[in-house]
Amino acid sequence: MMGFLSTLVLVGGALIIVFFLGIIVLMAIRFYRPGSESRLSPEEENEARMIQEIYQNLEKLDSRVENLESILMRRDKKGETP
Repeated sequence: MMGFLSTLVLVGGALIIVFFLGIIVLMAIRFYRPGSESRLSPEEENEARMIQEIYQNLEKLDSRVENLESILMRRDKKGETP
């Protein structure tokens, strides 16, 4: 059961990261393609900044989940109960 939950958390986290990374890449292609004369409006700049912050926070969250999984795995090997 523990293996299934940890796999589910890892896959879910990876899907979220891939989703937001894809959004960032698509936005970068749209706004910085050659020949594009338009610049970002203040609202779009704010939105892009927020997406970047979300992506950075997702990376931190992924790291924290990995740390928690390693702690739980060590506890499981020692036979401790949470």
